[in-house]
Amino acid sequence: MLNELRITNYELRITNYELRITNYELRINNSEFVIINYNT
Repeated sequence: MLNELRITNYELRITNYELRITNYELRINNSEFVIINYNT
């Protein structure tokens, strides 16, 4: 039981990390879009 909880917590942390990565990539894409938009 405790072991399962620990694994779930670990998976949640991994998912949170992946979400942060995605958020970071979105911010990069957004800034690229702003640069493209600024050039037009």
